[in-house]
Formats: sequence, structure tokens, C-alpha cells
Amino acid sequence: MSNNDPPTHPVVVYHKSPFTAALPWIAGLIFVTLMISPFFESAPGLFELCSMISVLAIFWIALLGILITNEKLGTKITVNQTQSEISVYSRGLRTEFKQALNLEYQNSDCIVNRVRTESVTTRDGGSGTATHYEIHLFRMNRTHELIFSINGFSLSKFKAKRIAKKIAHIANLQHHKKPSEIPQQQPPPPEAEGDEAIQFGTILS
Repeated sequence: MSNNDPPTHPVVVYHKSPFTAALPWIAGLIFVTLMISPFFESAPGLFELCSMISVLAIFWIALLGILITNEKLGTKITVNQTQSEISVYSRGLRTEFKQALNLEYQNSDCIVNRVRTESVTTRDGGSGTATHYEIHLFRMNRTHELIFSINGFSLSKFKAKRIAKKIAHIANLQHHKKPSEIPQQQPPPPEAEGDEAIQFGTILS
């Protein structure tokens, strides 16, 4: 196989371990535990102390239960140049990677970053805005399919762009930072009918 030949095996363009994804949640709960631990010593009685420890234990059990049962903590994105396929896999702490998405692409397609916002209701009943940094596969006919999405802070925006650029590079597709950068396709001229049809070699005045 020459250097110009595409690899015969899928190329991993993004990989996030479920253990890495679970670390921020566990770190946050440990921080909260350390913050409230001084109150244990100032508890007025044994009943109050046991109540505080019980509430904290419930939070720990609930979080660990959510993390263990979540089968989408880890993510892997691969590009198969031979099959012209982009695949997304997900896994949990106790499961192996399972294919969650498989998209076939063509040379005329492109990879595009897109920012989507939606209104959400907070725990205290208020309203807020959630921002999703998405990676889409756009077709020539302007239809598109979601490949991957990250919600979070502004750093997620740069992470999504980096992943999109790598997908486009491996798949040999164009990459655009936003949908408005996609070149508009010029529609073909209407075909003439009957005597108005232009024959090959006709000189136009």
C-alpha cells in the first residue's frame, strides 16, 4: 500500500473514556462533601449528625447509580475511508463500545459546525438557556445529519471545531465553521424545449 492509499481500518478521530467523563461528577461531589464536613462537628446531637450523613450518602448513591447505568458516558468517533463511513460509538462504565450512529458520506458532502440554543427550566423553577455545539454532515441538497454534540462552556466550542476539522481532514471533506459559510449551489439552467433547444455547435448571437 502506497502512502497515498487510504487506510484499510477505521481511523479514530475522537475518543473519550467513560471514566474520564465521570471524573468531573465525582470531583464535584467530593468537593461538596469537603465543604459540608465541618458542619458534622458542630451538629447539636447524634440525630442531627446521622441525618446529615444520611442525606450525603443518598447523594453519593444516587450519583454513582446514574453514572453506572449511563451507557453514553464514553464516546468514540471513527472515519472509515474505504467504506466512506463516519461512525459514532458509546459506552458506559460497565459496557463495551456499541455503535450508536453510522453515516455514509460522499465527496460532495461537507462537515459543518453549528451552535444551537434552547430554553430550559432550572431546578428552582426559573428559566435558562442551554447551548449545544454540534457537528453536522451536510449533503449537497442542504439536508444534514447530526454527528456529535457537546453542551457546556465556551471551551466546548473550540473542542467541537477541533473534532470537526479532524473528521473533515480524515474523510477528505470540506469543513465550514457555520452553515452560512457553505457555498450556495447554482441551479442548472432550464432545458429548452422544441425549436428552442440549442444544438451542439450552434452559434449564439
